[in-house]
Formats: sequence, C-alpha cells, structure tokens
Amino acid sequence: MLFLRSFFRSVGVQTSGIRECYVLGLLNTKLNAVIPYFGSMAMTVAATALAKGLHFILSASDVVMIYLAVSVFVAIKFGRGPSVLFSVLSCAAFNFFFVEPLYTFEMYNRSSWLTLLVMLVTSMVISGQAISLRRQESSVRQSRTDAENEKLRNLLLSSVSHDLRTPLASITGASSSIAQDGDKLPRETVKDLARSINQEAKRLEHIVSNLLDITKIESGAILLNRQPYFVDELIGAALSHVPSFSISHRFETKVAAGLPLVNVDGFLIEQVLINLLENAAKYTQDGSVITVLASLSGGTVEISVVDNGPGIPAGDEQKIFQKFYTGHKEKGGTGLGLSICEGIIKAHQGRIWAGNAAGGGAKFSFTLPVAPPVPAEVSDD
Repeated sequence: MLFLRSFFRSVGVQTSGIRECYVLGLLNTKLNAVIPYFGSMAMTVAATALAKGLHFILSASDVVMIYLAVSVFVAIKFGRGPSVLFSVLSCAAFNFFFVEPLYTFEMYNRSSWLTLLVMLVTSMVISGQAISLRRQESSVRQSRTDAENEKLRNLLLSSVSHDLRTPLASITGASSSIAQDGDKLPRETVKDLARSINQEAKRLEHIVSNLLDITKIESGAILLNRQPYFVDELIGAALSHVPSFSISHRFETKVAAGLPLVNVDGFLIEQVLINLLENAAKYTQDGSVITVLASLSGGTVEISVVDNGPGIPAGDEQKIFQKFYTGHKEKGGTGLGLSICEGIIKAHQGRIWAGNAAGGGAKFSFTLPVAPPVPAEVSDD
C-alpha cells in the first residue's frame, strides 16, 4: 500500500483511504487472475529445461511425454485457461528446441506438423480430463461435507430439542400450578414448585451456555485472558461452584507441594474443572468419592479428576470428546461438556484425555502451561 501511495503521489494523483483500498482490491483481483498464467509459463520453462538437460538420452517421444505429464499438473494446479496456454507454449517450445532445424520455428519434415498437432490435441484432452477429475473430486468432497453437516444438524436438533423440552415442560407445569392454584396450595408446596422452576431454569441456562461455548470454540472466536494462577486456587474456585446435585458426593484434593503458577484464562479453566466435576458426579452414585489431583509433569502442570464409579467403557476414551456423544443415554445431556473442555484446553496448547483409574473409576486428565517466572525487582540502592 505504501508503494502504491508513493506512486500515486509521484504522478500527482491525490488519493483518499477509500480510493486506495478500492485500487488495492482491484489490483489484487487482477493479480490473482494473472498469476496462474505466469505459473503456466514458468512450468513451460521448467519442462523445457528438464527435457533439454536430458535430450542426449531421450527420444522425441520421451520429450513429448514430459510435456504431457507437466500439462496434467498445470491443469490440476491452475485450471483450464493456464492449461490451454501451456499446451500452446509447450508445442512451440518443442518445435523450437527439439525439432530440426533447432532454434527456429521452421520444419524440415512435414510430418513434424502432425506430431505437433497430435501433441497439442493430446495435451488439451489430458488437461480437460484432469480438470474434470478435479471438479468431480471437489464435488464428491462437497457432497460428503454437506452430508456430514446435515447429519450433524439433525443430531443437534434431536439432542437439543430433547434436552430443552424437559426443563421447559417442568417450568411450564410448575408455573401453571402456581398461577392457577397458588392461593389454594400449601406454602411449602409453592416453595417446592418455585425451587423446581429455579433449578430447571438453571439447567436450561446451562444447555444454552454450552451451545454458545461450542459455537465460539469452533468459530475460533474464543479469546484467552491469560494470567498467572495458583493451581489450588483454580481447583478451589471450581469446587465452590459445583452444581447442587453434586453435594451428595465427597470431594477430595491432592495437590503436589511447590507447584509453579500456570499461565491460563482462569474463568475458562474453572469451567473445564466444573464440567469434569459435574460429569463425575452425574455418572457415579451418591456418596462416591471424587478426587482432584495436580502434579508437575514434563514441564507442564497435569490436573486429573478421578471418581470411583463404573469407569469408561472400552473404546469410548476418544468418542466421549466428540460433539453430542453421550455414552449413557439414560443420563441425558447434550454431549457438549467434554467437547467444550477439549476446545478450551487445546486453546491453551494443552492436552486432555480420558481413561480408567488403576483402582477403578474414570479418570480425566489435562495439562496446563507453566507461567513464565516473574523477574526479580531490582533495588535502586
């Protein structure tokens, strides 16, 4: 842009920012259209140089085969127009460099005209077939993508509609009872109904929040506010926000002494821990023990959430991180929690994986980057 601005001013043309953007956009469009043709010319030069370098051991038919092979590459790489240009230029180059008399477009043998014509037609046919195959491949790939998107869309609608319907039905039923018979119902019953509405509304909020989170992660819109945190601080904050249905479980923490600070987005890592703790509580019986472990591992801090439930079925260790995958249908859920955890951890350049603990139960682990050391303050004395 600076070059163009200087050029315009050197010729006495005053340009505004909008005009410069328009000119740059126009030039960029033109260049993108022309570059493939320069590529075609460059491939002609490369093919000719290769054939010329090997002409002592190659026959004329071998040279033609080199040009035809390169024509396939040009057609696939640059498209129809540049491939036609290559066909014409390659015939001219073959005539000029390899047909007697050399370095002239004249021909001693009239049959050479037939050779050039066959070479030109063959090159164009091969180029056309290569372009057709490329389009078919692109069409097949697009069809597969559309089919996968449609399958994912149907799965999303099915999962979300089911999970949204349940809390909405509960909220509608409880609120209708209060609205119609609130004066007749005992005070405790009204409180229970109001408590049910509150719980189902929070559940509904959680589902919508998960959908928004996975959308941000997949669109790359997730922004990290990295700060140094103590690991036990993150774990404690997550435990303080454990859902109410998890209070029947016993939580334990085992944090190694002397762990360094981690350089993370505290809010997002808390969300990862809350999701894993909620997941552990959901798939274990009341009174189960859920343990959070933290230790230093290979220059990163490794955090694990371990329960003493039934564990993860064999073969599901990777599947459970897929969107909308729910291994236990009876437990419900959108199947987005672990997918969100994976997206957040990957955004921190960490790893997350699942398996079964040595003593039984599921074990989810992830790594976090260590915060850089804080430079010591230098005294003025």
